[in-house]
Amino acid sequence: RLAGATLLVFANKQDVPSAMTAAEISQALDLDAMKESRHWSIAACSAWEGAGLLEGIHWLVEDISSRMFVRS
Repeated sequence: RLAGATLLVFANKQDVPSAMTAAEISQALDLDAMKESRHWSIAACSAWEGAGLLEGIHWLVEDISSRMFVRS
């Protein structure tokens, strides 16, 4: 039922020097394997500082709204 669903991964703790990069997270989750079956993105963020949260939500809204259709 979730085939084709949009996936947004928030890469939190980016204010910490040892935080994983988006590329490291992508590799760890093997996200490239699903690039044909769903739209996905990694949003680097820091919940503590509030950085990157709005950008991630904006991407999510834009991605979903670009694929919406209305049934009559």
